[in-house]
Parts: sequence; C-alpha cells; structure tokens
Amino acid sequence: MSAAALLAAALVLRELGGIIESWPEGDLGGDALRYGQGGYEVFPLRGKVPAIAKRDGGNGVLDATTDLMQIAAWWTKYPNANIGGRVPAGVVVVDIDPRSGGLETWTGLVAAYGDAPTRAAWSGRGDGGQHLYYRHPGGKIRSTIGAGIDVKTSHGYTVLPPSLHPDTGEPYRWDDVTIPIVAAPSWLTHLLRQPVSTPRIASTARPSNYDGDSIADWYTATHTWADVLNPHGWHLASGSGDDDGSQWRHPAASHAWSATVTHGCLFVYSPNTPFAVTEEGGPRGYTKFRAFATLDHRGDLSAAARAARTTKDVAA
Repeated sequence: MSAAALLAAALVLRELGGIIESWPEGDLGGDALRYGQGGYEVFPLRGKVPAIAKRDGGNGVLDATTDLMQIAAWWTKYPNANIGGRVPAGVVVVDIDPRSGGLETWTGLVAAYGDAPTRAAWSGRGDGGQHLYYRHPGGKIRSTIGAGIDVKTSHGYTVLPPSLHPDTGEPYRWDDVTIPIVAAPSWLTHLLRQPVSTPRIASTARPSNYDGDSIADWYTATHTWADVLNPHGWHLASGSGDDDGSQWRHPAASHAWSATVTHGCLFVYSPNTPFAVTEEGGPRGYTKFRAFATLDHRGDLSAAARAARTTKDVAA
C-alpha cells in the first residue's frame, strides 16, 4: 500500500468507520491501522525495538496510540516497521523464550498443574516461543515466573503478528485469533501475583516465650517451615523459607516447586502430596501446626497437639 493509500485508508476509517477486511500481503502499515481501529495501541518497531529514537523524541511504548492518522504517518515514514503493541491495561502477557529455558519451564508447569489455554501468538523465530494473553488478575504482577518466562503488563509491549522476526524474516502469527483472552487458572494466578510485602521476623528468629493458651499457635509461632517440611524430604526452592513468596519443593515433584508461602501459610499446588491442592475460589492455606498434623499425624489434630505439648514441655 502506498503512502497516499495508507493515509486515505486512515481517513476513511476515521471519518466513516467500517472495517477493511484485508490488506495487501506484507503491508504492515495496513495491519497497524487495523489494530489501531480495533482499539489496540500500536507504534513502529525496528525489528523488536522502537523505531523512533529517543533523540528524535521517541518514548518507546509510551508512544503507542490508536490515532489512525498518527499510525498512517509512522508507517509512511517507516514503511517496513514491525508493529509494537502496548499490552492493554486489563491484560497480562506470559512471554515464553525458549533460548533462556522458557519452553522447559512452561512445559514443567503445565505437566504439574494443568494446561492454561488462551489467546496466543507464536514468535517468527520458529523455536516455539509464544506470547500468552490472559486477563489481568489484579494486584501487583511479577516480572517473571521462572527461567525464560517474563510477564508483561501495560508498562510493556509485544511484537504483533504479522510482523517479521528480524533474525529469520518469518512472520509472527496468531495461533487462533478467535480464541478469547481468558482468566489464568488458579495456579498461574498465584504465580503471577506479587506477594504483598509485610514486616516479618527473620526466619532464623524464634520467640523465646509464648503467652497464649493455644498449643497450635505455640507450635506455629516457635517453628519454621524448615522444621515442618525438611524431615519429610521437602527442599527450599527459593526465598528464605518463611517469608512471603518462598517456594518449597516436594521430593517427588516433577516441577521446580510444589508450594508457596503467603501470609505465613503454605499453599500447595502439586497433587502429589498429602496436602489438599489450593484452587481458584477456594484457597487452602496450611498453618505450620496444621501442616505438622498432616505430615506427621495423618491429619489427626489431637495427636499433633499432644506431640506439640510434649515438645513444649521438653523445651521448657
């Protein structure tokens, strides 16, 4: 599409509305207009980086717009530019990079916790790289959920199909653009959300006295997660062990971690443990005492309480 035709198409779309169903093959300017008309904020890329240099007033993803005349002007100036799309405010994108181990990480997550189908775009590199689009789960979002998997929010952007990969010259492509962008399953939602920071006692510190009457509270206050889990072969995968965001791995786990700590409780996502799996709408967090009862006393709280009292008496 010539520059004049591109500007004319932008004018028609802006003034008269409607949809132009198809563009000349390989005309990324036309596709950029179509994204803009659909409400997707776009801007030009040179390969995978912003085409407008900062010295020329460019602001990267902040330049992204739905203004059809601006889009036409950009692709008139940069006719071979790829299409950068700012991630919409209500969406997060899981960016799987096989070169950094992302494919193995994602395959392990899916094998352990179940598939998470949603709208997806494939990289033009041809190595299995993907962008998976999910509805924003709310709260603060982590920047990564494992090796080779970054998470993008509206502060970032993706390369939109049918842009051409700078290394291979092959186009990015939607897997099936009619598939809706869905909410992430509970295990992925938990991974995506950044834990709320709360002041905590260092994991090595233990209260020397506990004045309450509950033996369950005494046990939880005077033990670490390592005390509870290590005797059963669990290993710390990341974090301090007791602070929010710490990850623990079951000895028979097929993935890098099996449970996380949030607000002092253990939330288990692997079905291969004695614990109930936490689910969307039904989170199941275990205190240290309840976890102790589950692992050491088959869930018998009375037996766990008797054992804890014996431990307390010996310590006293």
